Amino acid sequence: MSSLSHPTEETPPRPPDLPVREEYIPWASCVQAIRLKVDERHWLDVSFALPGQTRAFVLLLETHQEALQNQALAQALTARGFGTLTASLLTPEEHTDAEELAWHVNDLGERAATVLEWLEHQPFRGTLPLAAVGWRTAAAALIRLAARETQTFYALSCLEGRIDLAGAGPLLALTVPIQLLTSSATDDKPNLAAWPHIGAEKRWEHLPPPTPAGPWPEAIALTCEWFERHLPTTPSSLAAAAG
Repeated sequence: MSSLSHPTEETPPRPPDLPVREEYIPWASCVQAIRLKVDERHWLDVSFALPGQTRAFVLLLETHQEALQNQALAQALTARGFGTLTASLLTPEEHTDAEELAWHVNDLGERAATVLEWLEHQPFRGTLPLAAVGWRTAAAALIRLAARETQTFYALSCLEGRIDLAGAGPLLALTVPIQLLTSSATDDKPNLAAWPHIGAEKRWEHLPPPTPAGPWPEAIALTCEWFERHLPTTPSSLAAAAG
């Protein structure tokens, strides 16, 4: 990860192995933030929320610039019964250079894979259906991940996503339903060239632009609807949250 190398002045403590099964009370809400180690020098900010009667799980990937909008989306998903894991793919020390580092899609992809691996080993994950959100360039990293992990995700939603940065190979290999939400703030020309490469079920909506420091209500509504349509909600999937 040399291209994203920003040494920290002090090493944060290793995050505890939380939540352990005994600390998770079935059907009770749980919200927790931790630092996740992705290599010898870098720790990512990760937070998860488990609503009562968790119906499915959503992984939300960002690059810090859209943190407030991503938080509003995560809250809306949790209110609808989705467990969420929100991860910034840049460390706090890298946030000052986020405009540049967010374009390092290869490095973002490695970190996204580490976050997914961590999630898959947590007791609260169980066997619940999984979907994912990728903002801007993190959307490209997500597409590459989903193209490799063909049995992992039920649906993707890319917000202001630069899907072209995923490359033609991953776009062609994608089998999971994907939604692309853009606005006048998005340069759609690269996405227009990339869109025909996707053979999976797909939907592209052009929305009013989000406010800089607030929620994006149209994108929140469409993402919730997309996941409710594509993620199963069966008694067995609900029971998985209880272990």
